[in-house]
Parts: sequence; C-alpha cells; structure tokens
Amino acid sequence: MSTIGKLFGRSPFSQIQQHMEQVTKCTLKMTEALDAVKTGEFDKLDSISAEVSQLEHQADQIKDDIRERLLKRFFMPIDRSEVLEILSLQDSLADTAEDVCKVLTLKRLPFPADIKEEFGKFVDLNIQAVEICATIINQMDELIESGFGGTEAERIRGLSKDVAFAEHQADLVQIQLLKKIYEHDTDFSVGEFHLWMRVTRVLSKLANTAENLADRVLKTLSLK
Repeated sequence: MSTIGKLFGRSPFSQIQQHMEQVTKCTLKMTEALDAVKTGEFDKLDSISAEVSQLEHQADQIKDDIRERLLKRFFMPIDRSEVLEILSLQDSLADTAEDVCKVLTLKRLPFPADIKEEFGKFVDLNIQAVEICATIINQMDELIESGFGGTEAERIRGLSKDVAFAEHQADLVQIQLLKKIYEHDTDFSVGEFHLWMRVTRVLSKLANTAENLADRVLKTLSLK
C-alpha cells in the first residue's frame, strides 16, 4: 500500500467509481428508450424503463453504502463533504436517466423525420458529457496518489474542459432542435408538444449535471 494509503486507508473513490459505472449503465440503457421512440417501437418502453429503474435502484444501494462507510472513517485524503457532493451529482445523473424514461412512457411521442438528426446529436452530446465525467472519476485514485498535482491533475483539468465543451455544444443543438419542434407545433396535439418540451428539458439535465460534476472535481483540486 502507498504512503497515502497507509495514512488514510482505502480511498473512498473505489466505490465512487463503482457508483459512477452504475450511473453510466443507467444513461446508456436510457438511450435504448430514446431509440425505441425514434423507431416507433413503443411496446419496448415499459420494459426498458423498468430496467433503468432497477439500475438506478442499484446505484442508490451503492450510494447508501458509501455514505455509511464515510461515517466510519477518521481520516481521508479528501473532505467528506466534497466526496458527498460528488456522489450527489453522480446520483442526479442516474435520476435524470430514470426521469427521461418515465416521461417517454406517458404518451406515444410523434417523431417527424426532420427532427431525428438534431435529436440524435443532442442525445449523443449529453451522453458524451456523462462518459467524459466517468473518465474523470476513474482517474481520481491516480490523482490522490500523485498528491493532487502533476500530469494527473492536468489531465483532469483537460477532461473537465471537454465536458464543458460538450455541454455548450448540447445547448446549441438544443436550440436548433427546439426550432424544429416549434415548426411542427400545429402538427402536434397540445399534449404531444408539451411532452416534446419536457423530454428535451429533462434530457438536457444530463450535460448540465455532468458539467457541474466536473467543476466539483476541479474545485476539489483547487483546495489541495
């Protein structure tokens, strides 16, 4: 075990990483629900939504275990409050994936062909932001070992910029997507139009939360 490991014990980030892995599974499974809507396979939505809910529940179990273990620690290389904030943001990502699926099961969502390209880009950028965050979290052990400096810290700073860029691009694409949706406002029922607005709003939380998570990790670096 390293010197830091001997002093502080096992890093809590092994479990934080496990939690983030489960969160990523939630978001990737969520994309299957979006694909089902695009292809008109609405009969798949309930089962996919149930799978995402189960994955989110498993993530909650990991989260609860982490919180319980943190209470028993006397020394850690990172303040408990910082770990809990990171954990909370990760948890929000899983919650958002579950929320997207729940919204999609409310009503069959019409999917005009000219919306598909922008919507696909919007989804991809939100998922990209989450996946980059997963890479950041997976680097945290190495960051602790390096004393929160050196090449590991610079790598995380670079990845955080990538998350911010993905979130910015998602915002730009969302504007174009919303323009396309408004072009079809007379084709949709009031309920369908409202549902499109809700889906895009909830989905956008993924990239926004991912950016906040990356910023939280950067703040942790700045405190060291």
